[in-house]
Amino acid sequence: MKKTFLLLAAIIVHYAGFAQCTTTNATTCQCETQGQTNCDLLPDITISWAALQSYSSGPTEYAQTGNGVNNGRLKVSGATPNIGHGPLNVFGQWDSAGVTWSYFLCGSDTVLANVSNFTCANGNPIPMQMPLQRIYHKTGNTMSAWTRFMGPVTYHGGGSLYNDEWGIFTLRIKNPAIIDPTEWSIVGTGHKLGFCLMDYNECSDFTNHCKDDNTVYNAGNNLQNNDFPNWGLGGGSYGCSSYGQGISSGYEDIYNESLDGMWINIPEGTCNGDYWIVYEVDPHDYFLEEDETNNFTAIPFTLTQQLPSGSPVIKITPDRSDYVCSGSNEQIKLTATAGLSYLWSTTETTQSIMAGAGTYSVAVTNYCGSGSASYTVISSATPAAPTGTDDTVCSGTSATLGATGNNINWFDDNGAAVGTGNTFVTPILTTTTTYYTQDQTVFPGSINYVGKTDNNGAGTNNNSSSYLMFDVFRPVTIKSVKVYASGAGNRTITIWDEIGILVQGGIFDIPDGESRVNLNFTLPPGKNYSIRTSANPNLYRNNANVTFPYNMTDTLSITGTNQGAQYYYFFYDWEVELGGATCTSPQTPVTAYVEDCTGIDDNWDLSNNISVYPNPSSGNFTLDIIMPGSGDALVKVTDLVGREIYSRQLLNLSGKHTSAISLENVSRGIYMLDVKIGKKNYIRKLVVQ
Repeated sequence: MKKTFLLLAAIIVHYAGFAQCTTTNATTCQCETQGQTNCDLLPDITISWAALQSYSSGPTEYAQTGNGVNNGRLKVSGATPNIGHGPLNVFGQWDSAGVTWSYFLCGSDTVLANVSNFTCANGNPIPMQMPLQRIYHKTGNTMSAWTRFMGPVTYHGGGSLYNDEWGIFTLRIKNPAIIDPTEWSIVGTGHKLGFCLMDYNECSDFTNHCKDDNTVYNAGNNLQNNDFPNWGLGGGSYGCSSYGQGISSGYEDIYNESLDGMWINIPEGTCNGDYWIVYEVDPHDYFLEEDETNNFTAIPFTLTQQLPSGSPVIKITPDRSDYVCSGSNEQIKLTATAGLSYLWSTTETTQSIMAGAGTYSVAVTNYCGSGSASYTVISSATPAAPTGTDDTVCSGTSATLGATGNNINWFDDNGAAVGTGNTFVTPILTTTTTYYTQDQTVFPGSINYVGKTDNNGAGTNNNSSSYLMFDVFRPVTIKSVKVYASGAGNRTITIWDEIGILVQGGIFDIPDGESRVNLNFTLPPGKNYSIRTSANPNLYRNNANVTFPYNMTDTLSITGTNQGAQYYYFFYDWEVELGGATCTSPQTPVTAYVEDCTGIDDNWDLSNNISVYPNPSSGNFTLDIIMPGSGDALVKVTDLVGREIYSRQLLNLSGKHTSAISLENVSRGIYMLDVKIGKKNYIRKLVVQ
C-alpha cells in the first residue's frame, strides 16, 4: 500500500522558513519568472529515472509461462516529483447545502449533478467524470485560486477520483539516431490508472528523485527542499480524498510495482536483449503545468527471462480495419514487430508506415534474428456523388427533394443527419434552404464466431458482477452476443481495459429468454479486456462444461473469468467482424427554393399543411391550416352516410390559422372532415369517443 504518514517534524522545520507562502498568504511566494508579483503558481510534474531504476529493487521481469497472472510482465515503479512553483491540486466533488456535487460528461454534455444518484439522461451507460484542477494565483501578497476542468476520466462511482492513464510505460529498442526516447520502436506497452495523487515524500527524502531534468538518463541536478522557493506550497499533506488530492511543491508521489497495473506486457516471441523502459506521466496533458515537455524518462534494461536468439516471428499489425475507400486520401497505419532495423517495400525504415491500398512487406532484424512479413490493404469502391433534384415551393409549405443513389443520406448545413432515402420531404419552410445528400456503400468484413456456443451444461441465472476476460490481437468489431435472460428489461453492457478504463458501453433492451444482443463494439488490440453487465443482471451463467480459452485464430481469445475457469458468464456465441468498411460519396447540395406566393394555386398539394387534433376526442377538435399564400377555406363535417353536421367558411387565410371544431352533441362514431381550398378537397377521418 502507499505510505500514508508524513514526517511532521520536518514539515514544521521547513515551514518556519516559508511561513508566508501558503495557499492563503502569498507574501513570500515567488513566481516562475523572477521579479514578477502577479502570476499563476503552477506545478511541474516529472518522472524520476532513479526511482524507475532502483526503487523497490528496480523493475521485475517475468517469463511468459510459470508465473500465473504475471506471465510475460515487466513490473515497474514510478516516482513523480513536483518541481514547480505551485501545487498540483485536483478535486472531483464538493459539498453544498448538505448535497455532494460533481461534474459529469454525458456524451458531449457537461452536467453538474448530485453524486449519490446520478445517471446520464441521454442513455450513456456510464458517465465520465470531469474533475477540476485548482490553480493558485499570486497578486502581490494576496493569494487567490481559479479552477479548470482536467478530464474527462472514467467514473468509478461514489467518492472516487481516478486519473485515466496517469502513467504510460513502454519497452522500447533504442535508436541511436533519435534523441527522444518516446520516438523509439515499441516492443510492449502498459498503462496505469491513477487512483490517488498524494504527498508521499519530500524531495529531501530521496537524494536522486527530484532533479531539474529527469528526461535524460543518469543526468540532472539534484533538488532538495531548500532549492524550492515555494517549498511545501499546497500543505504537504495531500491524501486520497476526492475532495482534494495532489502533490505539493517540492514533494513527490510514488506508485510501487506491487500495485495493480504497474507493468508492461512483453509480447510472446520477444527475445532476450538490451532494451529501454520509457515512462511517461500525464501523457494526455490533463493538468496545466509550467513545462509540458518534461513528463518522461527512460532507463536501460536487459531482458533475461524471454526467448533466446532464434527464428523471429515478424508481424504487421494495422491500427484499424484493412479497407480504404478508393479515390480518397484515406490511409491506415501499419506497424511491424519491434526491431533493430526495418526495411519496407516502400523503402521506409521506420517501425510504422502510413499505407493506402496495396500490398506491403517489411524485413525486420531484432534480437531473435531476421525475418519478414507482408500485408494487403484492400481498396473499396467509393460511390459517385448523387445527382440532386431541387424543388420550388411557396413559403409555408414543404419541399420534396430527390437524389440518385443506392443508400442515400440527407444532412442540413450544420452536418446533422435529417433523413434517408432517394426522396426527402423537408419541414415546412419560409426561406430558401439547401440540404446535402450523400451516397454510401457498406463493405462487410469477415464474420466469425467465438466463445461457448450456448448455455448447455450445469448453471443458473446469476446476479453477480462477475465477468469474462479476453485478449484482442487485431482490430475487431464485436457485432453481437447471445444471452439467456430471466425477465425482460434493460441491461448495461460495458467493456473495460485491464486497468479499469471504460472502453465501450451501451444500454440494451433484452427480452426474456434466449436472444441475441447487437453490441457493435469496435476494439483495438489489447490484453485482459473484460465484458461486464449492470448490477443484478439475472442472466444465465454456466458452472460446468466450460473449456477456456475460446479462440478465434490470430484475432481474439476469451481467456477466462475473474472467478476462475469453472464458470462462463453471461455472453455466448460472440459474433466478431474482422475488416469491413463504409465508403461515402462526395456530398451534393440540393436546394429548396422558397417563393413568397399570393393567392392559391390549384397545382399546390397542401396535404402536409392541414392537421386536426386531438383525434380521437370527446367531440372538441382543433384544426390547423398553414396557408402558403392567401385564400379561403370551406370546412365541412359529415357522417358516414353523407349528412352534413358542421360547416364553416374561413376567409382570407394567410400563414398559420387555428380554429376549433365542436361536435359535442353528436353520437360517438366516425365522421369525415372535408377542407376545401381552391379546387382541392382534403379529407380527414374524425373519431368521436
